[in-house]
Amino acid sequence: MNGCQKTMSNYQIKIRIPFRAGHRLIEPYKGKCNNVHGEGFTAIVYLKSEFLNESGMVEDFGFVKKLIKNWIDENWDHAYIHHQNDFIGDFLIKNDLKVFNIGKINPTSETLARYLFMIIKRKISDKVFKVGIVESFEDSIAYYEEGDDDDD
Repeated sequence: MNGCQKTMSNYQIKIRIPFRAGHRLIEPYKGKCNNVHGEGFTAIVYLKSEFLNESGMVEDFGFVKKLIKNWIDENWDHAYIHHQNDFIGDFLIKNDLKVFNIGKINPTSETLARYLFMIIKRKISDKVFKVGIVESFEDSIAYYEEGDDDDD
C-alpha cells in the first residue's frame, strides 16, 4: 500500500423511533393484510457524512431525532395509513379520525420506508442514507438509494 492512498472516513448516526399505526393493503394484494390491522412499527433512520460539522458531529442527534419524531407523531402515529383508493380511509376522514393518505401506493413497510426516506431527505437532512421499518417488532425492511447499501 503506498503512502499516497487517500482513505475516506464515514461517520453515521442511527435513530430509532417507535410508533403505532393501522393500515391494510388493497388489490392487487390478496391475503391476510387486506384486513384492517394495527402494527407496532419502529422507524430506523441512518444519517452519515464523510466529515463532521463544526461541533464534531454528523448532525445534532437530539435535534434531528426530534424533527423526525415530530413528523412521525403528527402524520403516522396512531393514524390509519391508507392507499388513496381505500374507502375505509374516506370513512375515517368523514368521522374526523386521524388518517394519512400515502397516495397511489399500498402502505407496506417497504413503501413507508421509502416515503419516510424522501420526507427526511427533503425536509430534515440530506445526510440520510437509509431508512428501515421494523413491523410488529419482528420483520424489517430498509430503503436506501443506489450505492448506499451498508450492512447494519
